[in-house]
Amino acid sequence: MVKWMKRVSQDTLSEPQVLAGTPLLVAICLGSACFVLLALVSVCFVLRRRSQRQYGQGSLKQFLLPKNVKPVIGFKTAAGPGGLKKSPSPLQSPEGMENEWAARSTHPGILELSLTDSQTSHSSGHDSMTGSVTEQSLQRINLDELGEKRGELNFSLRYCFEKNALQVNIIGATNLPQLVINRAATGEQPLLDPYVKLQLLPEKQHKVKTRVVRNTLNPVYDEEFTFYGITYSQLQSTTLHFAVVAFDRYSRDEIVGEVLCPLHTTVDLSDSDRQATLTMDLVSRSSRFQNSQNRGEILVSLCYQPATNKVTAVVLKAKNLPKFDITGLADPYVKVYMLYNGQKVAKKKTHVKKRTLTPVYNESFVFDLPSSDPSDLELVSFELVVMDWDRVTKNEVMGRCMVGIGAKNSSGRSHWDQVRRNPRRQIAEWHRLRP
Repeated sequence: MVKWMKRVSQDTLSEPQVLAGTPLLVAICLGSACFVLLALVSVCFVLRRRSQRQYGQGSLKQFLLPKNVKPVIGFKTAAGPGGLKKSPSPLQSPEGMENEWAARSTHPGILELSLTDSQTSHSSGHDSMTGSVTEQSLQRINLDELGEKRGELNFSLRYCFEKNALQVNIIGATNLPQLVINRAATGEQPLLDPYVKLQLLPEKQHKVKTRVVRNTLNPVYDEEFTFYGITYSQLQSTTLHFAVVAFDRYSRDEIVGEVLCPLHTTVDLSDSDRQATLTMDLVSRSSRFQNSQNRGEILVSLCYQPATNKVTAVVLKAKNLPKFDITGLADPYVKVYMLYNGQKVAKKKTHVKKRTLTPVYNESFVFDLPSSDPSDLELVSFELVVMDWDRVTKNEVMGRCMVGIGAKNSSGRSHWDQVRRNPRRQIAEWHRLRP
């Protein structure tokens, strides 16, 4: 009886404690919910203020800045010994440069790029064409149809002995050929958007570009590039390679003309106070090789596998390739086409070999034959095309040859006959390349 009375008294005492703790728990929950809600409201307010601030700055820039002004990159480098490898090699895009420009250098502290005052593009046309332009109203001219002379390039040179610096000022170009003509426009408005590429030879590593000037055959750039760390003795073996390039937004750019300027024979830079201004003719790219019939040779090995109905083609190497580039070197690679009854049915290609006229590939490719009938091998042929690779412009054909029924010479036909008659055996032969 006593135990029962104690238990009742304990239960009676615990009920008020539970009732007293319930309001405290409710208050904690409400406080937490209010805190979370306040935090969300604060975050939304901050994000809204930030977006309004960015929008206001963007609209203010659009209102203040003129539409036809593009920023120009100024180049600053630390002078010092080491030759051409410490010269700046910026590769900024000539189209659509932003106000902020990031640069990377393999030598920290050597290359420093900064934005200078904006310059207005001098153009004989408008940045955006007015009126409707249809495909029928545009006439595109093939570069091969133009003459060897492609206009003139104006530039000036100065050498600073105190800083071991070569200053190159690209002034502009005149009388450039028209590549695309708008027949619908009055006076046949030119649609050429040229810019200039400059690189120092023989290193071929230090490249700069001007901005694009739209719709003109006589662009004016007036952009100066300074290369530091070049001694006066190194100028004797340095050559400037200029290339006027037609910018194409939807395709690969095309080289309009080139200028090769050997410093030791073209200009005297012994006086730092005198700036030499030059005007040189732009010539067509690889014009000296367009009529050349000898394009070198290529070594290729072929093997017919009847069990798997495949042909293995091994591109081994090439030799005596023409100096297709005006710099005296090339970046060749090989395309291999398999043809069946005169139609291309498969394509492979090798890697690019940089700066060589005697590339070694040793690359193997396997082609599935379209027919399992051995007699149809007579309808199979292979075409090998050696191409000169270019990072910006269209790749050019250096030479080609045919092996099989489509070959115009006896060596190409006899090579394929040996492959057919000797299955499971690699047979290699040299083939002369032709245009």
